[in-house]
Amino acid sequence: MSLVKNYHNAGFSLVELLTVILLLGILGIVALGRFTDQNLIAARGFFDDTVNAVRFAQKLALSTGCDVRVITTASSYQLRQSSTCTANDFTNPVVNPANRGNNYQNVDIPSGFSLTAGNITFDARGRREGATSDFTVSDGSTTYSFRVHASTGLVEVL
Repeated sequence: MSLVKNYHNAGFSLVELLTVILLLGILGIVALGRFTDQNLIAARGFFDDTVNAVRFAQKLALSTGCDVRVITTASSYQLRQSSTCTANDFTNPVVNPANRGNNYQNVDIPSGFSLTAGNITFDARGRREGATSDFTVSDGSTTYSFRVHASTGLVEVL
């Protein structure tokens, strides 16, 4: 009696497995692209940029010994310093340290979002002049907030 093992083709070949994995990868990339909202990503980027600008303004006031003001509108922000350290006119735009040819400002808020309007002035000690206040970037359903403390100048992301 001879023992002959009869092997049947069981399972998938390597080519079939790679084809299925490749197709699932392509479908995953296409589906994820449709589920993410690019406007929300842009709004978070604008918010992070605004918080960093306010923090930079506080550090600039500390390092130069001159007051620095952040002017926010519903659609932009800009950093300003006075023409002299003793004047309180805030007419000189702050130069962006990353690109010295541009002023430190951002006017590219994503559509549908708005920023809390107001002024944030830091004195030579880095403290915020006035009361502690909150600022938000919001479209009504999504809100990103930060707080500027008066006594310390701390910029806190909420």
